[in-house]
Amino acid sequence: MPIALFTRSVNALNRTRLEPDARRRQIVEAARSLYAERSYDDVSLAELARAAGVTRGLLHHYFGSKREIFLAVMRDSLLMPASELPDLLHLPLEERVRVTMDWILDAAQTYGQAWVAAAGAAELSGESDLQRIVDEADDRAARLVLDAVGLPDSPDLRARLRASAAYVKALCREWLQRGTLAREDVLALLTIHLVHVLEAS
Repeated sequence: MPIALFTRSVNALNRTRLEPDARRRQIVEAARSLYAERSYDDVSLAELARAAGVTRGLLHHYFGSKREIFLAVMRDSLLMPASELPDLLHLPLEERVRVTMDWILDAAQTYGQAWVAAAGAAELSGESDLQRIVDEADDRAARLVLDAVGLPDSPDLRARLRASAAYVKALCREWLQRGTLAREDVLALLTIHLVHVLEAS
């Protein structure tokens, strides 16, 4: 959603008193709209407050600092929700993997540039807080994939999938950020790679 349209909708929300969880969600969504287009250093606290339609004092009340808002956006973008998958257990492994990766690419596309930025943030900054978020997201994604394709949640399989996370993110950056790969190319490459990873266990 364009930032101007998002800000107008936020301002409309602010005419109604929100519960704390709803207000936090509103601030995170506004911040995500800014970070989807610009880097952390390029976004000021005043801009975050304006986009969310709140005062700087309210931002501090809910998050404490600009950095904590950024971490909340990164966590929210990486731990992206996805719609429930249909039962895939009757399908061959390759088709189960393909449908599962298509589901993950849908979620990545929904979050767009914010997801791409979050996926590479820890590698670029080396910050331990960001790295913990990325590690948590990689482990959660591994569990989701194993559950979706009907394989046991074993330490070995989860480790193999966590190790593949960098490849997934690199392909998504080529697709979403650089435009050098089409979605169908990314899906085909991920399916081939993950089938090999899972069958080699």
